[in-house]
This record gives sequence, C-alpha cells and structure tokens, in this order.
Amino acid sequence: MINTISMKKLNRIKPVWLIPLLLASSLKLHSQVYTMDTLLLREVVVTATKTMRNLTEVPARISVVKSGLIESTPLMQVDDILRYTPGINVNRSSGMYSQRPMVTLRGLSGDEQSRTLVLVNGVPVNTSDEGGVNWNRINQFDIERIEVFKGPGSSLYGNNAMGGVINLITRKPSKPQEILGAVSYGTFNTLRQDLNIRVRSEKGYYGTVSQFFLKSDGYNNIVKEKRTPYDIARTLEEIGVSARAGFDKSTWFNWELQYDIFRDKKGEGYQIYTPEGCYRNFNTNLFRGNLKGNDGTTRYDLSLYYQLEHYYDINERLRGPNYSRYDVNSFRKDMGTLFNISRDLSSKNTLTAGFELKQGSIEGGDYYQTPRQTGPSTQVYDTIFNAGKIKTVAAYAQDEHSFLDGKIRFIAGLRYDRVSFSDGEFKSTDPWNVTPELKDHTWSELSPRLGLRLNFIEEVSAYLSYSHGFRASILDDLTRTGYMWVGPKYANPELGPESLDNYEIGLDMVPAKKLKFSASVYYARGKDFLYYVSTGDSLFGRPIYIRKNVTNVYIKGAEAEIMYEIANGFDLMANYSYTDARIDKFAERPDLVNKYLKYSPKHIASASLFWKNRIVNASIRGLYKGEQFSDDANAQKLDGYFTMDLMLSRDLFKNFNVSLDIQDLFNNRRMETGEYISPGRLITGRVSFKF
Repeated sequence: MINTISMKKLNRIKPVWLIPLLLASSLKLHSQVYTMDTLLLREVVVTATKTMRNLTEVPARISVVKSGLIESTPLMQVDDILRYTPGINVNRSSGMYSQRPMVTLRGLSGDEQSRTLVLVNGVPVNTSDEGGVNWNRINQFDIERIEVFKGPGSSLYGNNAMGGVINLITRKPSKPQEILGAVSYGTFNTLRQDLNIRVRSEKGYYGTVSQFFLKSDGYNNIVKEKRTPYDIARTLEEIGVSARAGFDKSTWFNWELQYDIFRDKKGEGYQIYTPEGCYRNFNTNLFRGNLKGNDGTTRYDLSLYYQLEHYYDINERLRGPNYSRYDVNSFRKDMGTLFNISRDLSSKNTLTAGFELKQGSIEGGDYYQTPRQTGPSTQVYDTIFNAGKIKTVAAYAQDEHSFLDGKIRFIAGLRYDRVSFSDGEFKSTDPWNVTPELKDHTWSELSPRLGLRLNFIEEVSAYLSYSHGFRASILDDLTRTGYMWVGPKYANPELGPESLDNYEIGLDMVPAKKLKFSASVYYARGKDFLYYVSTGDSLFGRPIYIRKNVTNVYIKGAEAEIMYEIANGFDLMANYSYTDARIDKFAERPDLVNKYLKYSPKHIASASLFWKNRIVNASIRGLYKGEQFSDDANAQKLDGYFTMDLMLSRDLFKNFNVSLDIQDLFNNRRMETGEYISPGRLITGRVSFKF
C-alpha cells in the first residue's frame, strides 16, 4: 500500500489555496545561506539574447537560480533544484536512481526531453540520438548560476529549444587558491563525496579540478502488490571528474579549456539469470574549448565541443514462461562549433550575429542480442545494427533597439537551420517483415522572434513577445529499427521537424521595498508533433510502430512568482504555474484529440522560506504538483501530491559546516510513472569544508 500524506484530502485542495497552506505550515522553520541581494530587477542574464542584459531589458520570462539558492536546497542531483522553478516539470521515475530524468518546460514533454535545450556554459549537452540529457553527470557544486529562458528560443539556439533553454554556468576561481569539499551519508546507505580545487594567478590564469563520487544501495521501486521474485532494489554508482584551465585578463583573447569524465552504472531493479541483474552504464567524455573577447563595443564568443558517450544496457525479461534478453551497445558522438559576435552600433542599438555547425552520430549503433527461448542455455540470437548521422548548419542575426532613454526596448531576430540525415544503415538477422530504406534526407527551418519591453515606470516593467521554435527529429527515430518501450518499431528517415509558435505577455513589478512580483500569460500552437502510429505489420504477435509527424497541439499557460525579504535574513519565495497542454489534431487517432500531453500537470505550485541567523540556518521548501497522465490516451492518471524538503545547517569553527537534509519530509511515496513508485523520505547528514 502506498504511504501518502492524506492524498485524498490534498487532491481536493485548489491550487489558489496552496500557497497560504505552505506558508502556514512553515512559519517556524525558515532559511539558509540564500539572501535576496538580487531581489530587484537588476539581475544580469546572458542566455536570452547572447549579450549581457538586465532582466528589465529582456522581452521574455527568465528565471535565475544562483549558487546560494542551490546550496540552500536539499538535493542529490542538480535538476532537483529546478523542481521549484516556475514553468518547469521534473519527472524522475525512481528519484536519483532514474537513468534520464525528464526536465521539461511549459508542458512540452514527450518520450524524449529534447523539446528543452540544455546548455553548460552555452554549449549544448542534449545528445543527438535520444535528445535527452544525463542530468546525473552534472555536479551541482560546480554550478555558479542557472538561467532558465522560457518560451521558444530557436531564433538564437535552433533545434530543441521549443519549450525554452536551461543554461548552467559554472564557477570561476576568485581567490589565489581554494579547496572545497563535502562528505554526506544517508538513507539507503547513500554515500556522496565532493572535492573542488581552484587556483588563480595575478596574471589572470586560473584552473579548477572537481570530482564527485555517489553510491547507493537503493530501493525497490515496484509497489508490493505488483512485485515478482525478480524485482530487486535499484542501485547506483557514479563518479565524475572535471578539469578546467583558462585566462581572462585580456581584452580580446580570453580562453578556457575543459575536459570532463563521467562514469555511471545504475541497476534497473530486475534480475533473473544475469549475475548483476539488469543495469545501464553511461561512460561520457566531454571536451570544450572557448575563446572570447570584449573591447567595450564589440564582443565575440567561439566555442568548440566534442562529446563521446558509450552506452551499455543489459535487459532481461520473463513474460510468462518466455525468457528474453537483449543488450544494447552504442557509441554516440556529438560535436560542434558555435560562434557569436555582437557590436554596439550606438548606445541605443546592438547587433548580434553568429553561426553554428554541429554533427551527431551513432557509430556501431545499437546491438541487440535477443534469445527467443525458455531458458538461458539456448543459444539463439538475433542481431540488429543501426547507424546514422545528423548534421546542422545554421546562421542567425538579432537586432536590439532602445527608445526614449531605454523606456522602450525592441528586439527582432531570425535564424535559418539546415538539418540533414545521412549514412543511415540497418542490418539485421531478425525476421522483420519490412526493412525501411534509410535514404538521405534534408529539411530547413526559419525561426523568427519579436519582442517589446516597456519600462515607463521604474518599479513596473512589461513585455510582449512572439517566438517560433522547432525540433528536428533525433537519430533514434531517423535510423533506429528495433525494440523500443512501445514495442517493435521501424526507423523513419523522412521525418520533418516539429514547430511551435508562442505568443506571450508578461509583467514585472516592485510594488514595495524588497518585494518583487512577476507574472506572464502565453498561448502556443504546435504543428507536426511526432507520435508513434501502427504500421499494420506485426512481429512475434506484437504490432510494429513507426514515428510520424501526425499531430497538432495547443498550450495555454500562466506563471506567477513572488519574492519578498520579510526581514533581515528571513526570505520568502513562492510561485504558481498553470499549463493546459493538449492534442488539437490527430487524424490517425481521433480518439486522442483534446487529450492532455503526457507528463504535463495542469497545476504546479511551490513556496519556500529561508532563515539565516547566528544559531542555525534553515530552509523549508514545499511543492504541489497536480494530477498528470503517463499515457497518450489519458487512461493512466497519476494523482497530484504535496511534498516538502527541509535543510538545517550550522557553521562549525571557521571552515566547517554541518547540515541535515531531508527530501520528502512526510515520506509521500507516490507514483511518478504508471509503473514506478518514488523512494520516499531521504535523510542525509553532510559535513562540508572550505580552505
């Protein structure tokens, strides 16, 4: 039986009453090291325009998560902090034991998370084969700030930025030398260790080396009523190392080099014959080089990156008397060049332009071994080989104008993308009825953007915007014929891009000292969204599917956020998001018209209190997520839930800090998907140091 905190009662609570409820429940425990020093609208951001701009100068909705807020939130993975950001939905099917959590913006979820573009220091980390992001590889102790640009950002960033852009910006050393570290231990025998070494010279050279290790015995994510003798605990073991070196005191030639190594092995919670049971293993290597300069009026930024991921998956299943196993062995490459230049033509006019070249490929593709047998001894195997490449060539330009001493700011941008699929290859010993022909295919997309910001009153700022976004297909859909979660599927190399047009109006206010309020309303229509449809063929008695551009969608939404410094060291943050995301047209499946997009809750609200004092620093954060659906037909409903996180910390001596972190304070174990239950309460004790 799932242990919930009065779920039936909570589900009857209307979202408009949620924020007072959260506040009332948390008056005695407040917050941590986070302070509202940037409460007013003076926050500088770069993601929205690729130029440094105050929030009041950008005609878009942007949320900024600074390092102090990250440090004040109980979390094991960096995406945990994003749960409290308005407009974002985070789905981890098994908590930190999830392989690739879905982090989506404004209802644009799906079978992949590639409708949200994720950057690290401006470099994309979405893979071309699945479109997802391995959030587990990102070390939260390296993050200086997170900028969340909401709404289509394709005019600057191209593919994947339909829902928006999440840019994680890493720390730079500020002292001659600094050593930071932490050790934590908690529920499920979870051990984490972090170490960060930073150095900087007076001449402007700097370097950092960071490392983390995370291991946990895990938990069983299948509810007791549905467990079989083969369901075991999900486990994890991760290690990551990142090294950076750079120089930043030149006017025109500042550089940085980065190399990351990440190793990740997660037990999938199922074991029949294999000694370790089912597991997935990600081995990732990332290289990034950056060159930038700024002479006061002209700024340029050049980045090169190369990412290699070796993905290995052991999967065994027992369905009735039939045992089957398949292994996936895939090598995935992503590489690219990004160039951006901006020039102030006058004090009122800035022109920005750039280009992007990138390529993603599967070399060796996915290699399946599928014994069709009743036991492990029968050596009958099928092999399936997939390969292919996807290339993008893009150029963009953006013009920013200000009028009436900055009271009116106008922005117009346009980007052209040419995306091509080539070198598709499919080989199989499998008795497929039809083998799709993987012909080369090319398509293009124009992505315009218009925005207007009005600042006639110092304490009030409003904006209007229109933006177009698109998402080219991923290699899994273009080249992969094989066995997916939906069943057997064909590749479809002729898939076109999804597209989205977004219309938005927003308001930012400072109605009183140390009080900030913001709100926005938007409407978006999407065309040619990808869905699985049946081909009419079958394999081993199961229908074969293929991905097609067959649906239109619409999304209506609103967001509101309040930040208030109640007293010195005592701060409040609260927000609410409304999202109505539905299928508008689906000729091949009229029964799905007007159904909600899966994993797109209508209501999400959160409230946080932070208290910093001489005795103890405390933060308490509450989150409500309304009901959502885990399938296209909306037959599998996931109930809404409320969860609360708590952190208490205290400085010991000069260089040490101890903290108690509790995620899911009330042990509200809920269904995060149609199959898996969340881990529930996680209690962690941590000791951190700084020298």
